[in-house]
Parts: sequence; C-alpha cells; structure tokens
Amino acid sequence: MYFSTRLRPRRLVQLLACLSLVAGGTVAFRPPVEDDVARRIVESVQRFYAAALPEKAYLHIDKPWYVAGETIWLKAYVVDAALHRPDTLSKVLHVELLNSSNKVVARRNLLLEAGLAPGDIALPDTLTAGNYTLRAYTAWMRNAGPDFFYSRRLAIWHPAKVETPDSKPSAVRARAAIARSNAAVVATPPDVQFFPEGGNLVAGLPNLVAFKVTDFASHGIDVTGKILDAQDQQVATFSSSHLGMGSFTFTPVLGQRYRAVLAPAAVSMTVPLPAVQSSGYTLHVVTLGSDYLVAIQQRGTSGGPVLLTGQVRGTVAYMARGQVTGSETFTARIPKSKFPNGIVHFTLFNGQGAPLAERLAFAYNQPGYRVALAPDQASYSPRQLVRVRVSMVDAAGQRVPVPANLSLAITDSQGAVANAETIASNLLLTSDLAGYVENPGYYFQNPSPETTQHLDALLLTQGWRRFAWKNVLAGLTPEREFGIERSLGVRGQVTLANGKPVPDSKITWLVTKPQKQFLATTTDAEGRFLFTGLGGCDTTRATLQARTPRDGKWVKLVIDSGPPVPRQAQPPLPMQVPAALSDVLQSRQQQRASERKFRFDTTSVMLGNVTVKGAKKTVNDPRRLYPVGNATVLKASDYPPMAGLSALDMLRGRVPGVAFSGSGPSASVLIRGITSLSGNSGPLCLLDGVPVDLETLAYFPAVEVETIEVLKGGQTAIFGSRGSGGVIAVYTKRGNPESKASDDPAPGVAVVRLPGFYCGREFYVPRYDSPKTNRNFPDLRRATLYWNPTVRTDAAGETEVRFFASDAKGGFQLSVEGMAEGGQPVLGQGTMQVK
Repeated sequence: MYFSTRLRPRRLVQLLACLSLVAGGTVAFRPPVEDDVARRIVESVQRFYAAALPEKAYLHIDKPWYVAGETIWLKAYVVDAALHRPDTLSKVLHVELLNSSNKVVARRNLLLEAGLAPGDIALPDTLTAGNYTLRAYTAWMRNAGPDFFYSRRLAIWHPAKVETPDSKPSAVRARAAIARSNAAVVATPPDVQFFPEGGNLVAGLPNLVAFKVTDFASHGIDVTGKILDAQDQQVATFSSSHLGMGSFTFTPVLGQRYRAVLAPAAVSMTVPLPAVQSSGYTLHVVTLGSDYLVAIQQRGTSGGPVLLTGQVRGTVAYMARGQVTGSETFTARIPKSKFPNGIVHFTLFNGQGAPLAERLAFAYNQPGYRVALAPDQASYSPRQLVRVRVSMVDAAGQRVPVPANLSLAITDSQGAVANAETIASNLLLTSDLAGYVENPGYYFQNPSPETTQHLDALLLTQGWRRFAWKNVLAGLTPEREFGIERSLGVRGQVTLANGKPVPDSKITWLVTKPQKQFLATTTDAEGRFLFTGLGGCDTTRATLQARTPRDGKWVKLVIDSGPPVPRQAQPPLPMQVPAALSDVLQSRQQQRASERKFRFDTTSVMLGNVTVKGAKKTVNDPRRLYPVGNATVLKASDYPPMAGLSALDMLRGRVPGVAFSGSGPSASVLIRGITSLSGNSGPLCLLDGVPVDLETLAYFPAVEVETIEVLKGGQTAIFGSRGSGGVIAVYTKRGNPESKASDDPAPGVAVVRLPGFYCGREFYVPRYDSPKTNRNFPDLRRATLYWNPTVRTDAAGETEVRFFASDAKGGFQLSVEGMAEGGQPVLGQGTMQVK
C-alpha cells in the first residue's frame, strides 16, 4: 500500500503560472538553521505535546453497517497522538452509541490493557433504523473536547420482513419512522466554502483557491461555476474533481469583491469569496513523486527574513530560512522521506516567529509492513474447518519477523462497503482533520496520481485541528479539567440554587452495591469533587450527599453525565432501501430468525411462551443477624414517601424508647438512657449488616431504605459489648424496580448507578469436530462468520486462526487491522468461498 505522487500536468501548470507571473528571480531557502526564533518554535511545539499528552482512539468493528438485533463486535486501540504507540496512561475507554437525535442508547466502559480492549454492543431488535454515531474517548481526551474523540457514522437498518411465526412488521414501521424524519433537513441548501491556499487572498499575486460543496449529509456534490468581479466580469471558472472538492487559480485585484456562481443543483447559487488582502504572503505546495515543491511570494509588505517549518504530530522534521525582498519567489524542494507518515503541517513564520501562512500536505512513505491472509483452501464445504495463515510481510510480500496485535473479521462479501474507514486512514489522516471525511479509505486503497490530487483537495479544504500556533507560541498550558483515568469513578460539582459553586463543601460517598464503602471529601475552589477506585463488572450503586461548610443542606449536587453530544442531528437513511442491500437484508432476517429459535452455544431449542404457576417461597434475608420477631421493625412501604429525609429521620417518633435531638451530622440518639453522639460510643449502627457510624445513617436517604430494625436490652446480647447501647440496623432496597435514581429529589442528595467495566462476550464459533456440539439446527452465520479481537503474531511474524464455515454459501471477506511493533498501523484483506 503506497501513494504514487507524480505531479499531474494541471498542478504543474498552476505552479509554473504562479512563478512566471512574478517579476524578479527565484531564490531557494537556505539549509536548516539554529537561532533563537527557530529554537523557540521547536521548543514551543515540544512543550505543547509534553504538556497535552494527546491521545487517539480507534475502534475496529466487524462490519461497516448493521441491522437491528445484530451485535457490534469491536476492538479498541488507544495510542499516543504523536508517535501512535500503544497508550499506557489511560486505563478506561468510554464507548457510546448515539442515535440519529444524538441520544446515547448504549454505553460500554472498557478496561484498557496496554491501550487495547475488546468489546461488543448488542443491538435490540426494536432499535429504530437510522444513522447512528459510534464514539469513543478517554477522560483525558475530554480536555481537548469532543472534536478529538473517535467518531464514525454507522448506518443501522431493519432487516427485510420474513414470514415466520414470531416475525413483526418492523420493516413497515422502519419506513414510517424514516418518513417522519426531518424533511427540512433534506431540503437544506448545499454548504459551499472557499479556502485560499495559505490562508488569505493576497492582491496582485496568483492565488490558488480550493472549494468544497456538500449536501445535508456532508456528502460531496459535483459542481461547476465561475468567478465574477463586482462588474460581473468573469475572472475564472472551476469544476469539482472529487466529492464536491476542487481548486482554481486567479489573481485578485485590490478593492474588488468577488463572488462565485455555481450550479450544484437545478437552481444556481451565489457565494461571496473571502475579502482580498492588500498585503500578505502566499504559500504554495505541490506534491511531486518523492518531494514537496514549496513556493513563497509576498506583496505589500516590507519583506525580511522568513522561516519555513514542516512538522508532523509535534515532530519538526524540516526547518529553513530565507530573505524575502520585493517580487522574488522563494522555493524549497523538500524530500518526503524527512517526514513520518501523516499530515505535514507547513508553516511560514516571519523573522520574529509570528505565523504568516499555513498549508497542509500528506506524507505516506512506503509502509514497512502489511498483513497477508492466506486461507488453506480456495473454497470450503459447509461446516468445514478453515485455517487462515496470518503473516507480517514487507512491501515485496516477504515475511518479516514483526510482532503485531491484530483483530480479524470475516464477513459476508455482499455487505462490504468500498472505501470504508480503516485504522490507517483514521490515525494518519482523519483524526487530525476537522469535520466529517467522506470515504476516507479511498485515499489509501486506490493509489494513483488522481488519488494524490484528490487527497490534496481534501487537505486544502479541511483544516488541521490539533493546536493553534497563537496558544502554542505563547506557552499556554492546555487546560486540564479532567485527569488521567486509571479506574472508574464519579465526578460532579456542588452549587447553590443560582449555580454558584460551593467550595469546601462536605461530600459523603456511600456505596451499598456491590460492596459496602463509605468515604468523605470536600470540594475544590470550583465546587468540584471526584471519587475514584471503582472497578469490576458489577454496577456500583452509590448515594452522595453534599453540605455547605456550615452543614447547610440547600445545595445542588450535579453529577457529571459525560461529555456533550453533537448538536447537529444525523441525516436520515434513504426512504427506500438501496437495491444492493435488499438481498442482504433478507438473508440477515433469516439469520436472526434462526438465532432466535436456536441457541447456538447450547443444545437447547427456544420454546414458545410458557406460564409457570406456584407459590412464592419466602427466603430469610441473609443480611439479618437477629430473628425478625425479636426486634422492632419499620418497613418503608408502610410509610409515605420519604423524599428528602434520612434513615434516622424514619425513626423519629416511631419507636418507643428512642429519642432524638439535633439533625444531620449533629444528631444524637437516646436509647434507654445511653446517648450516642456522632463519632462517640453508643448504639451500634449497621447498614446491611456492616458497622457504620451514626453520621452515615444521618446522610443515608430514606428512599433507599427497605426496613429498619431497632434492638434494645437483652435483644442485643448477640452483639456483645458493641451492642450494649442498643442496635439500629438499616437494610437497603435490593433489586426493587421502584428504587430508581429519579427518586432522589432531596436537596444535596444524589443516587447514582455507575456501570462497571464491560466484561464482554466471546464470539461463539461452533466446534463441529467436537461430539458435544449440537448439529441439529441450521447454521446460517453469514453477516459475521468469524470475529477474533486477540490475534497476535509470534516472533517469526506469523500465526494461524481456525474456525468452521457455516451452512451459508457464497463469498466472504477477510479483513484484519491492528498495530505493529513501533506504532505502525497495519492492514490486510483476503477472500474465501463456501460452496
């Protein structure tokens, strides 16, 4: 896989035109220099990356699109943004699936091991068809904002209806749902943007101007048009060359206003061009076979020394300076081999180190490795054993001893999508560009001079987003609201009713499930707090309570629910299913019907509806340490809703011999003459059988209580001396469907349920060579025949995977992605047939 970068005649003519229209000579840049300005620029970039430690996330998924009821099988790759080596800082990756309205419909917390983690998302059968967003981020990535999250558009369809006993007219409902989509969005006028190369239109100089025209779905629209001045004189014409993108050259005149008249549809549009600048610099870059040819001109300035740099993800690989005087054109021929693979950020600085112009280019030197996939046969019979040899090879196809961590998907070739995203297109290209990139795989899968030209148009129209020079050169440290997350936790903020933060607020943290835990902390100057250290696969149920520094409870506790979602809704799916997908959706429905009837991982057959009748067995609560009949028992169900009250408040005036004074952490309890103050000896307090102090019960919300038992006198003998002052035992609700987070309206109180790490399922592959395998069912696996997220090559650069074909006949596509040693993204593809 490589890029052919021979200069197309059209671009060569454009460059020669630029050079020939300038009076005076052509001067080359001098070799790299060491001076204070150059040193300051390099050190500023290095400081930024050292402080920001930017991360990138990528999700390899088994298929490019899905139908409701299927499973998204995925593997996460998290790398440092500079060198693309597996990241070892963050241990938690958050994965979310957002529907077309940008509502989160599924979440997964993945535990990263050396930047890697497998996972899956089971899509409900009832999921509405539409364009969804699959995104992934670490807490550290939130410092840079959602624009730096991993994000991809994902189409989810409803399968075609098949007449089965349990089938439902979901396809009809799906079409109706699509029909109800926002028709105004579809009617939105095209988005038209013009981008002068280098940043500005400079009067009196030939300027290359790129343009991009997209529809409501961010898909490119082919256009033609012309450039007119204020007197309606035509000064240039243009036409798109790829996905609504293209470029043209003209020389603007100072004081003129220019506009573009274009015809992206039946009705023409008029769009103004950026204003013409009286002075400035142009930075023109042409990609040759193995070099970049850079030409710099100026007009209307006093001239002087300039500095040209080229950096890729923080690595300044090129730096040279020159002296701009008059109308001379300064050129630099820069070998592409100087740069690591990725987006090259060319920047022109003046003698004081202020940026003057910028231009993006792309470096893709011949990759060192790729993955070869070799099935042991050309075709297979149904349920036959398949062996696939996985090998790391060089550009010539020779095996190389390179370790790699890979993920392999084998899917129906009829469902393949050309030019889909890959780990290479994401890490090297789209992760450093602003906005949606259509068909990113195209720029890597079809190397040709035309591909190079189209990629250049993309870089001219979609800007680099990693940092702004103004902040970098000023030495501004990136804001760090979010820390590096190495375990799960809960963060939030305590405010007054008017939104003003409450510093030094007292926060208590009480976990009742899966393990008992009580913690306390105070908020920082902005009223923020953080509890960490959670883990495991279970959901953590916790109660948080906030108080002002003077124990006032009228505060608001705001729990961080995650980063903001995109504002713009996803475009709807087509009203009619594309003809190419009709047969595929039909086979997917047949597969789903078979999967609902048969359990592939057992010898069971799913039965119809069965009604079981019988008496409910009463089971004694194992948390109780004393017979219920010998204690005073209060049941929360016997009292009105206790919103805003604590567990201790439930006892007030309801148990003879128990008296209270004070409230909150200052409450005291009197049981038969023995007083208990918070932190002192007195009644033994138990929460689900675990000893706690009285303050804990004073904070614990009554809405979470199932029962309270009070033991006095001889009833406490089982507890020895610890129960000599009486016992107050509180038991929380367990599995009660009425106990929800929405039940915690008390001021300063919040009940949260934090899902643990997702302990994913293993992709089921029948073992037809085992006598225990059930063979009495149709194996219709086709959409995803095989998925393996843990493929690793050995020291020799090889490994083998084995699985069995299904009963589905036809072609299958083999696709592998991953990371080779040293941080290089690698890919591989193959095919197999089942006859």
